Amino acid sequence: MVNENIICLIAAAGRGLRFGKEMPKSFYPVDGRTLLARSLQSISLWGGVSRFVIMVPPGWEEEARKVLGSEVPGVKYRILTGGETRRDSVAIGLKTVEDAGLVLVHDACRPIVSTSLIERVVSAAAEHGAAVPALQVTDTLGRLRDEALEGIVPRERVVGIQTPQVFRLEILRKAFEEAGDKAGTFTDEGSLVLAGGFPVRVVEGERWNIKVTVKEDLEIVASFLAGKRLALVDGC
Repeated sequence: MVNENIICLIAAAGRGLRFGKEMPKSFYPVDGRTLLARSLQSISLWGGVSRFVIMVPPGWEEEARKVLGSEVPGVKYRILTGGETRRDSVAIGLKTVEDAGLVLVHDACRPIVSTSLIERVVSAAAEHGAAVPALQVTDTLGRLRDEALEGIVPRERVVGIQTPQVFRLEILRKAFEEAGDKAGTFTDEGSLVLAGGFPVRVVEGERWNIKVTVKEDLEIVASFLAGKRLALVDGC
């Protein structure tokens, strides 16, 4: 395990418009536990994070404390009010991590992340300054014009980028400073850091490290959890 002071920022402030308006997406339960709690637990099981900072939507701070207190007891965390965009939320959390050597950023809606994946990305960031997990794209990628297929995008050098993403604190801070008002246009911290002129190391991601985007994705997560329980019962 890397000998660094590592602080984890969990972005949980998204409203999840494709989910409906009843509650923020990260507060949806899967098999009796919220996506937020499952994500926090997955990262905490690795054991190398000294503190968690979690950004939630305005008005959901107390609910987050209640949920995490009952579902993930014993984990040290701080709840903050997030911003309008993911970039805004991460920038808010970044202001609280003065003592960090490495900053780990994770989506609250990626509830299944293994300790081996965390170890890979943290080790790469400790050596190279910035690292993200990614998977080779297997689907054929098309480029559209209106509602027609205009062409095919070669997939040989295309990857799907996941979280957790890990950065040296000074690199991530510098990237936000360089981006200024344009920081909100980047879809993740890896692309922000890359645009700031810093190299970003890529490590192998995991198929089960899916991001819950639509309600149907909850069934995939539930399926995975059911499979794990069955394997434990059968001794497989």
